[in-house]
Amino acid sequence: MPLGAWNLEWLNLNSQRNYPIAEDATGVSTTGDFAIPDDFIVELDLAVHAGLDVAPGQFFVLHIGAYATGYSVVIGYQPVDLSAPIPVATALIARPLHTRNKVYALGGVAPFDDTVGKIVIGRLEAIDDQPPGFHTFDLDGGRLDPDAIRPIIRGVSSIVLSNRGQLSPPLYGDIELVAGTNIQLVPIFVSGQDPKIRINAISGEGTIDECVCTGEDQTSLPIKSIDGIGPTAAGDFTIIGNSCLEVRPIANGIQLVDTCSQPCCGCPELETITRDLERLQAEALSVGEFVNRLDTAISTFDSIVLGSRLGDRSCITC
Repeated sequence: MPLGAWNLEWLNLNSQRNYPIAEDATGVSTTGDFAIPDDFIVELDLAVHAGLDVAPGQFFVLHIGAYATGYSVVIGYQPVDLSAPIPVATALIARPLHTRNKVYALGGVAPFDDTVGKIVIGRLEAIDDQPPGFHTFDLDGGRLDPDAIRPIIRGVSSIVLSNRGQLSPPLYGDIELVAGTNIQLVPIFVSGQDPKIRINAISGEGTIDECVCTGEDQTSLPIKSIDGIGPTAAGDFTIIGNSCLEVRPIANGIQLVDTCSQPCCGCPELETITRDLERLQAEALSVGEFVNRLDTAISTFDSIVLGSRLGDRSCITC
């Protein structure tokens, strides 16, 4: 209940009671060392799509960050199956720019990213006396009054373009689909069904932009025959090799390879044989020189030895 009556002004009244936090919520963090003053959050309005199938009584203040530069508020949702709380929306309050009862936007967080809302922050004096840091609340401590949550009709809130994994920024407002080259957009309206847009890939009908390419109007004469021989009626021309002639396809043509006249040895083998021949030639020269020296020695031996034994005397007859 209000501690005093100033007037009937809505925000002044809320600064003296829990609202928009539920009347039976404690406003105390899970650690018990931080309490939300009544004059900190004086109004909150959160629009959630009805298609999300949520319970209004399960929204609560999930986190409050208290820092020297300002405060952050995170609104959460507690699923009815008591699983982990889900962040819904966030707001940042910059201390230097804050004035009493200032309105801040609440931005949605996936899967509530299309959720929008506002939060009104009253005074900062009382919350400044609370311990700084990042504080967490449960549903009993920070539950919001259900009338602060309102449903909105689910619809297309934005369109995001995806090209090979690259996402565009969300597109809002009135969006016009424009057919490009060879594309036709056809709206389909059938009673009892959702409206559809069919995308047709077509040719003509005034939707094709002519492509003018360099040299496009130049034509080349086709190959009609080879050495005066034309193709078959089906346009086939056959080239056949034999045991020594191999026909190989190459870029934009064919290659004729004579497999019988090619050497069986490559450059490394020929280089080895050349080195061996060079060494054999050098050794042959050495042998020739040795034969010459040996021939000279034998001639000298014959002239000296035989001459010394026979001399000029004739043979003695026995």
